[in-house]
Amino acid sequence: MVLPIILFVLAVVPGIILFVMTRKLDKKEKESKKIIIKIMLMEIPFIIAAIIAELAGEAILQGVTGEDRSNILFIAALCFLVVGPAEEIFKFLGAKVPTWKSPEFNCKFDGIVYCTTSALTFAVLENLGYVLGSQSLGTAIMRALCCIPGHFMYGVVMGVFYTRARVCMNNGDKKGKRKNFFLAIFIPALVHGLYDTIAFSFVPLAEEYDYASGDYQIGLLLGLLLCLGLFVLVIVGTYICLFVVIFKQAKTDKYIAPRYPLPQQPVAVQPAPAQPAPVQTAASQTDPNGNNNW
Repeated sequence: MVLPIILFVLAVVPGIILFVMTRKLDKKEKESKKIIIKIMLMEIPFIIAAIIAELAGEAILQGVTGEDRSNILFIAALCFLVVGPAEEIFKFLGAKVPTWKSPEFNCKFDGIVYCTTSALTFAVLENLGYVLGSQSLGTAIMRALCCIPGHFMYGVVMGVFYTRARVCMNNGDKKGKRKNFFLAIFIPALVHGLYDTIAFSFVPLAEEYDYASGDYQIGLLLGLLLCLGLFVLVIVGTYICLFVVIFKQAKTDKYIAPRYPLPQQPVAVQPAPAQPAPVQTAASQTDPNGNNNW
């Protein structure tokens, strides 16, 4: 009974910590609880859509190549062409649908808040599936230290470009908006694909190593060590980029649009010029009884 509780805590708490940290860094004008809840709820159906897209994409890739996850080239194609893009597209949509037209989206740091909220919702729910499914304390610790911060970093990068797209829209720059939308998905998907390729490659290399011998076994050992070294570099790079980018963005936060329409200044109404009094002529002068005095 104790192990499931520990696994649940390890799966959820890292995401909560990173979420609270982001909220505290949002000092210019905090986002309302309403819009944060909207993002979290919106991400749930998009997680299901991402799972379906990944399963369909992997099946198509297997049909085209005739390979599976025992082949490292297949793993690389799967991660860069299917897993990374599918997850980042649906995390992006989870942030964009409830926020793009919101009047609350008026500060530079807001895009990071929205995209990391979407990313952490996705990461925590995905993590629960992996950790509770495996019932492995090692898996829970590894994912707490690597996967959750990884998803968070992809959300930070996505948020930077998402805000830039909003600035372009405010300035009427449609080309710049489309470019930043693309980069908000492409760069996180690229880094995500690299991370997953390295992580997934451990399994076939380790399985092959168990049955190998001689020089081939030595080659596989070198491959495993290379994967481990790259994995450590990616994780260290993730943490460095994460904290450098997010603290810099928080420090340079500024308004990119007014939250509400500015009140219109009342227009001063000029009084109509006074009409001159009619000049009475001798012919028009009469006495009180209406008789002409002339």
